[in-house]
Parts: sequence; C-alpha cells; structure tokens
Amino acid sequence: MSELQIYLLAGGAVFIAAVIGYNVWQERRARGRAEEAFGERPADALFDAPPTERREPTLGALPASGGLDETLPPLPRRVKAEELEAPGGPSAEISGRIDTVAVILADDPVMSEHLEPLLAVLATRSTPVHVEGIVDEQWHPIETSPRRSWRELRVGLQLASRAGPVGEDEIEIFNLAIADFAASVGAVSQREAPNAAATRGRELDRFCADADIEVAVNVIGQFGATFALARVKSLALENGLSETAAGELVSFADDGSQEFVVRRFDDPQAKSSSQYYTGLTFALDLPQASDPATSLADMVRLARGFADQLGGQLVDDNRRPLTEAGVASIRRSLEKIVGEMETHGIPAGGPLARRLFS
Repeated sequence: MSELQIYLLAGGAVFIAAVIGYNVWQERRARGRAEEAFGERPADALFDAPPTERREPTLGALPASGGLDETLPPLPRRVKAEELEAPGGPSAEISGRIDTVAVILADDPVMSEHLEPLLAVLATRSTPVHVEGIVDEQWHPIETSPRRSWRELRVGLQLASRAGPVGEDEIEIFNLAIADFAASVGAVSQREAPNAAATRGRELDRFCADADIEVAVNVIGQFGATFALARVKSLALENGLSETAAGELVSFADDGSQEFVVRRFDDPQAKSSSQYYTGLTFALDLPQASDPATSLADMVRLARGFADQLGGQLVDDNRRPLTEAGVASIRRSLEKIVGEMETHGIPAGGPLARRLFS
C-alpha cells in the first residue's frame, strides 16, 4: 500500500468519526430542547419503573348473583360504625352502631307473605330484631313500608341491651336463619362473622355500663316527718305530672318523652305504709332523656318546690343536704356522659339510645 493510500484511509476515518460526533451532539441538543419544552422523558414501562409493593389481583365488587351467600370476615377495627349503614328513610331503625346487619338481595321481589317463616323463627328469640326493605332507595320497616314486596332487605339483630351483650351462639343462629331464608326464596345474603359481631356486642355493653346512669335527688321529711300520699299526688297533679299503673308519678317533656319520675324513697320504713311516705325520689333516666340538662334543671326545681310545700329537705342518696355546689357537680357529670354518648353516635334520648337502654 502506498503512502498516499494510507493518508486517504486515515483522513476517511477522521471524517467518519467527526460525522458521528456531530450527530451525537445534535441529538443531545435536540433532546435538551425537548425536555425544556415538555419535561423529562417518562420512565420506560418495563425497565425504568421504580419497584412497588406487590399487589394481588382482585375481583372488585361482586355482583349480587351467582348464588353468593357468605358470612363476612371480621371487620378491621378502624372501620367506623356508620360505614356499615345503608341510606335510611325517616322511619328506619336498623343501625350498624348497635345491630349486626344481614343483607338479603333477590332477583325476584320477595313478597310480604314470603317473609312470614323468617319472622316466625326470629320471633322465638328474645333478642330484638328489626326487618327493613328498600323502597325508592330508602330503607323502611316492613310493617310500615309503602310497598309489600322488596328486592333488597336487611335484618338487624341488636347486639346489646340492659340485659347484657348478645352471645356468639345467638348470632350464629341468627345468621343461619338468614341463610336458610335466602336459599328458600332464591336470594343471596351477606352476614357479619359471629365472632366479630360478638366482639362489637361486648364493646357496646361496656359503653352501656358507663353511660347507663340514673340521676336522682331526694326529698325527705325532717325530724322523722312523713308525707301523706294524697298530698303528694295532689302536688304532682298541680305540677303537671301523670300517674302510671305502677304508681310512679311521671313528668313528660314537650315532645312527649319521659323527663323524670317521682317515686317512693327507697327506705324500708316507707314500705310498711301505703298511705305515707318517709321521702320521695326524683329520678332522671339519663340515656332516655331527650334533653338531659333541661330535664335535670326541671327536676331539681320541682323537688325543691315539693320540699318547701311538704316541709321536707332536699338530700342526696346518703341523706346529706344537697347544696347548689352538689347540684353543679351532678350537672357536670351529666354533661360529660351526654358528650360521650354524642361521640359514640348514640345521643341521649335518641332512637338508638332508647333501643339500647331498654
């Protein structure tokens, strides 16, 4: 090879390298301009994506068909009670706060007569049960429903009352009755797991124990004096109280709910005579009172009026004179419990409280 050929080859190599370098420079320059205009280049879907937590595929919401009939697993403890509730009509009673709720979904309408076997089974249990159906996208008790057939029903078993919490075995019987009924009408159902429902029932019972307070003040005769029954009843009628079949004298609020009762003071000597009282107890059932603060004020005012007119003395349960400071202390305790009931979504005097504290 001649010297000229060597020079030509070397020059060609340099030229090619220069062209490649120029192209690379131009490409980088163009990419820089594009990134300035549109932002950085997105990551490659296969190779550049950052590692993420593995997620298993899910089916999403299951359709209400295909023979599904299942007991729901225990709910996470952070789930709020209101998340268990469907939209309710003005007369709806069932609530996930105090009930374990079973839902029944049917392709064909379930007639009211179809429900009779289920209602008969549920009626054999002592635990309160409510049944509601969907009408115009709202729940209505079947007793007062504007329609007599439903494609969607829900049944609520109350988890606690003043008698205590419902046991897991009772919930299992309830779930079995719902499942059997759904199968008999070609419907599907969903029910809460018995152990989860029983746990909620025990928690609800603890709440009941803390909030189930009777606030009472007493009027007793001074120096052993007694109050004539006829005089007590006369004063009660003058002040708008009503007498019940049990002999209690009741004050009713403007909305018709019970405010407080007046009864014989719990004294063994008082029970020996039906015509004379050694004392009177004015008692407010706090969870049942629609306006506990107002009811307390009304009750104390009336008790003081009775004490003045009967020649008695206002005292606490230990027969110690009840002063203004003592009444203020009672009021603070009452307000604290009322606040806790509000926090739990079971306001004093509301429908849920009246069901729960019965």
